[in-house]
Amino acid sequence: MKTINIKGKEYVEVNERIKHLRGSYDNTAILTYLVSDEGGKCIFKAEVLVEGECVATGHAYEIEGSTFINKTSYIENCETSAVGRALGNFGIGIDTSVASAEEVTNAINNQNSISQPEK
Repeated sequence: MKTINIKGKEYVEVNERIKHLRGSYDNTAILTYLVSDEGGKCIFKAEVLVEGECVATGHAYEIEGSTFINKTSYIENCETSAVGRALGNFGIGIDTSVASAEEVTNAINNQNSISQPEK
């Protein structure tokens, strides 16, 4: 699967994970559920089904405006992250991490924006 490099680590993007699922398994489905969307915070759940059986789940949480993409698309970003986590939990694209590339980028950006206490 194609990867992207983020801070020296290779990550498989969600679209690549989806293509791998569709190309490797017959009769698959990915179901997503908006669990909550209140006050600019949303939670999604995703399920991966093979032959009608749920083989993995994943959840994601996003805050509107917390990142550049979340200013306009926090719900879509949250759904994609949940799908990526579910596919990762199924074992697709997890050579180094279950987290999606978007999650890793967000974590790095948030870590860099937190001020460190002086010693």
